[in-house]
Amino acid sequence: MSGPKRRPAIPVILLTGYLGAGKTSLLNHLLRHPDARIGVIVNDFGDLNIDAGLVVGQVDEPLSISGGCVCCLTDDSELEDALVAMTNPKLSLDAIIVEASGFAEPLTLARMITRMGHHRFHLGGVIDVVDATMYFDTVDTSSLPPLRFAATTLVLVNKLDQVPAADRDATVEAVRARVHERNPRVIVIGTHHARLDPTLIFDPGEGERDLRRGGSDAGEDPIQPELPIRELLRQAYAEAAGELSDEKAAEESALHRHAQSVTVTGNGPADPDAVMDFVEDLPAGVYRVKGTVLVPVGSGQRSFVVQAVGPNVYVAEAARPAAKVPTSNAEDGDLQDADSVLVVIGEDFDTEAAEATLTAALNTGAIAKEAGIGRQSDRSERLLHHVRLHD
Repeated sequence: MSGPKRRPAIPVILLTGYLGAGKTSLLNHLLRHPDARIGVIVNDFGDLNIDAGLVVGQVDEPLSISGGCVCCLTDDSELEDALVAMTNPKLSLDAIIVEASGFAEPLTLARMITRMGHHRFHLGGVIDVVDATMYFDTVDTSSLPPLRFAATTLVLVNKLDQVPAADRDATVEAVRARVHERNPRVIVIGTHHARLDPTLIFDPGEGERDLRRGGSDAGEDPIQPELPIRELLRQAYAEAAGELSDEKAAEESALHRHAQSVTVTGNGPADPDAVMDFVEDLPAGVYRVKGTVLVPVGSGQRSFVVQAVGPNVYVAEAARPAAKVPTSNAEDGDLQDADSVLVVIGEDFDTEAAEATLTAALNTGAIAKEAGIGRQSDRSERLLHHVRLHD
C-alpha cells in the first residue's frame, strides 16, 4: 500500500525593485492571466497595500506583511506563516509572488525563502524591475555594480515607452552590461508597462488542471475556477485596451515579450550527471527548466521532480513514477507516455542545442539497451544532494 502523496512544492517568486519601477504593473499583468491562480504577499508599505485587494480574486483572502520591509523584520515567522498558509492544497496555487518593498534586499529575501521551504515551497526566481529612465540615478550609483544582482534571476528594464525609440536598445544594453559585471547568468529583458509572457516565470493553470484530473483530496469542495473580481478585472482591462489607437496597440504588442520553450522526453533511465550538468549551468538565454526524470538509484530506479531558475536548483522525489506530457502537436488531453520529460523555457536561446543535449541525457538508458550494455551505474549523488538541501 502506497503512502500519502507529497504535494508538489509551490514556486515562490520574489518581485523586487525600487519604488516606481513597475513592480505593481508586473503583478497586475500576471494576475490578469485567465488560467493562473496566484497567491500574493505584499508589504504593507505606502500605497503598495492597495493591490492586496486584487488578491481576493485569486485566493480566499489577501495576506500582507506589516512593518515595512520583509527582510528587516526581527521575527520572520510572519512571512513563513503566510507562505505556509498559501501552500494549502485547497487553494491549488500555481505560484506565490512576494512583492517586496522598494527597500528590500533580494539576496536576503532569497536566503529566507530557501531556508523556509522544506519541500512545501521553493524559490522560483528573483525578478528585479528597474526604471529604464532612472536606473543610473536610483539603482546603480557607485563604481561597483549593485550587489542585489548576485541573487537576481531576471531583470526587467521597464518603462521603455518613456525612452526615445532610437535609444531603447542602447538603454537595455547599458543595463545588461552592468548587471552582467555582477552576475553574467542574469537574463535582462526590456519591457513596456512590465508586460512579460507569464510562461517565462511560472506555469499558468497547473493548479486548475490538477483539480480537473482529480488532484484534490476526496471530500474537498472544488475551487471555484473563476471568481467575480477576476472576471471584472479582465473585462476592465479589455475595455481599456479597446480604447487604444491602432498605432498604440501595435507598439505595445511589439513590446510584449514572448517566451521560447522546448520539450524533451526520454525513455529508460536518464543520466543524472548529464541532467545536473545542464540545470546547474543553464545555457545562455535559458531562464528555467522543469520536469521529471527517472534515474538509477541504488539497485532500482526512482523519479524526481527537477526545477531550475537561473542558478537556483530544486529537486524532490516525484509523486508519480512516470511523466505524462502533451505532445507538441497534440490536442488537449492527448498524452504521450515518457519516463522522463524536461521543458526548457527562456528567451532567444539555442533551442536545437538544448534539445540535443537533453535528448542525449534523458535517453541514455534506451541507447545503452539498444547497444546491449547492462544496467547503468548509480551516479545520483549530485541529484540527491539537492533533495537533502530542502529537507
